[in-house]
Amino acid sequence: MESEISNFIMVWSSVFLSVCYCYGVAKVVPKGTIRLFLFLPVLCLFFILPLNLNSVNLGTPTVFFITWLATFKLLLLVFDNGPLSDPSLSMFHFVFITCFPVIPQQCTNPESSSIKQENPPKKTRNKDNLKKNVVGLRSPLHFAKKGLILLFLIGLGSFKDKIPGDIVLFLICMFIYIGLDVMLGVVAIIGQILLQTEFELAFNDPFLSTSLQDFWGHRWNRVTSTTLRAAVFRPTFYHVNQAVGQKCAAALALMGSFLVSALMHEILFYYLGRVRPTWSTTLFFFIHGILLIVESVVKNKVDAKWQLPPVIIGPLIFVFVICTFMWMPLQELLEYDVDKRALEEYAAVGVFVMDLSKAFCDVGHLILHSFQPSSTK
Repeated sequence: MESEISNFIMVWSSVFLSVCYCYGVAKVVPKGTIRLFLFLPVLCLFFILPLNLNSVNLGTPTVFFITWLATFKLLLLVFDNGPLSDPSLSMFHFVFITCFPVIPQQCTNPESSSIKQENPPKKTRNKDNLKKNVVGLRSPLHFAKKGLILLFLIGLGSFKDKIPGDIVLFLICMFIYIGLDVMLGVVAIIGQILLQTEFELAFNDPFLSTSLQDFWGHRWNRVTSTTLRAAVFRPTFYHVNQAVGQKCAAALALMGSFLVSALMHEILFYYLGRVRPTWSTTLFFFIHGILLIVESVVKNKVDAKWQLPPVIIGPLIFVFVICTFMWMPLQELLEYDVDKRALEEYAAVGVFVMDLSKAFCDVGHLILHSFQPSSTK
């Protein structure tokens, strides 16, 4: 465990230094090929560094934050796009936004016109709910409550052999969702305090989605969807729009975004298992991409006013996504014994906390004992 923590510190120290280097390069080198050439060593390093980590709970966030999001943010910066393109950013702001899964609110407010042209009624609804997406509206108490739920689910892990298999899979999905929500929410709140900048919520009540498009585009892991929209969807749509038309370009850009997301998930799973991917995760995102395109076509054919109430359609969509995740990507994760390894790490942390608490109690007892007057005979 000590060696893993040392590797973790080494990895993140290298990341911070590399990002500072990119900050300096972006200040003096104009956008384009030369900047990309100077960024390439850092981009390659971001794929190599996580190989030094074997821990599920340390390696997974590192791959997600650095290998995926930071790489995409730096690629966008090559062409002066994305959240890092603001020339007024200080080095501290630049490093924090690069290394952590946060997107400043002003970078996510402008909606992609190509998405909105396919479903105009959503524009008003999303605009009305804009204030609900600010991190400040989620209190620390909100995440503390979810943290208690996580502790409860971790405790249930000790009894998973006595729980039906499907229920265990569902609980694991809930743990992943709540864990991501808490982790990204806490990081965003810390960033908002340190940087005095408002950030968008990563998760916006995905169980209240009105459609698959609403789920993937506006409610589930919005940091990732915003990054994919800027790095994949918009460039693809722009380059193929005139050749194939707006509707086909939107469909191709959408499938491209889902396939890139699938590829990054496969890379993430590789770091967890260090084995060849089974491509079930790619199948998951491919199916959802096709379904989202079909949904958009059907909405254009059917009266948009006719739809199930949100209180019904939201949970149905959420359960559908959870079930398909259980049958495909989750099975791949379980083959790597990710659940067992994570529980072992939580147990090790628990033992460490207990030992640390005992040490503090012993020190406190010695201090109190030292202030007591010595008895004289």
